[in-house]
Formats: sequence, C-alpha cells, structure tokens
Amino acid sequence: MTSETHAERADALPDRTALLALEEAAHELGRTYPTGLTNVLQAHDVLKELFAQAGAGEPPLRADDPPAAARRVLAALVREEGARKLVEEVLADPPEDDQMGGDDLVADLTVLAGVLAFLRLHVAFRFKRDDGRSTVEFRFEKKPVSDGMLATLVRSVLSLMNREP
Repeated sequence: MTSETHAERADALPDRTALLALEEAAHELGRTYPTGLTNVLQAHDVLKELFAQAGAGEPPLRADDPPAAARRVLAALVREEGARKLVEEVLADPPEDDQMGGDDLVADLTVLAGVLAFLRLHVAFRFKRDDGRSTVEFRFEKKPVSDGMLATLVRSVLSLMNREP
C-alpha cells in the first residue's frame, strides 16, 4: 500500500479510533525520537518558542476538533519517512477502545503529543528549565535553522491543529 492509501485509511477512522491510533503512534515515535518533555506545560512552551522564533504570534494550545486533528496528524506522519512504517502498522491494526481515557483533556493531549512527534521528525529541540524559566533551542539535523523553515513548521502545526496557517 502507498502512503496515500494509508493516509486515506487514517482519514476514514472513527473519532475514537483516530485518537487511540494517534496516541499509540505518538507514544512509539517518542521512544524513537525522544523530546525530553515531561509534561503538557513544557510541550506548550516548545510550541510557544517555535511560534515566537518564527514571528507567528501565539500557537493554538488545543485543536478545534481533536478527532479531525488526530486524523490529519496520522495522515501527515504516514507520509514521513521516519514514521511511515510504524504508523502503517498502527493503521493496519488500530488499538482497541479500552486503552485510553475518554475525556476532552485526553483527546487534547493526544493531539498535542502527535503534533510534537511530527515536529520532532523535522527539527531537534532541547527543552531546559532553570530558575523557573524555560528555554527551547531548535536545530535541524543537517541544516542551520532559518526563518523560512520555522515558518513552514508553524504552518504545519496550525494545519494539523485545525487552524488557518
């Protein structure tokens, strides 16, 4: 199957299944491409710093429609060389319904984890907290960070979270 076929499969997932599949994919990708983040506030700090460095204002901290965002993130991940095989496996056998809590907060966190997994495929970042202050450093594996690259990542994050780029 092609990555487009898998992206179509992601798009057809029921709401709950899309969130479960993204939760599993993001968890597994986090093991391969660790972010070093330990809580949601740190994840928000990474997005805030990305948007600030790109001159893009404030990032969305939640998706308008988490299941739709989960489908978009899965479709985006299955097109990424570093995530394709893993996401294809998840989409071929999505997790069962009893593996995740059901409230809106869990859905929001699942989408956020997926967006950060997508982001980590494109840029390495280091999060550090000293004396109550967070710092985030971004670097591309083989190229220096440019404003254009950061702006492209911001547009991707906005698109994945149901926002206008």
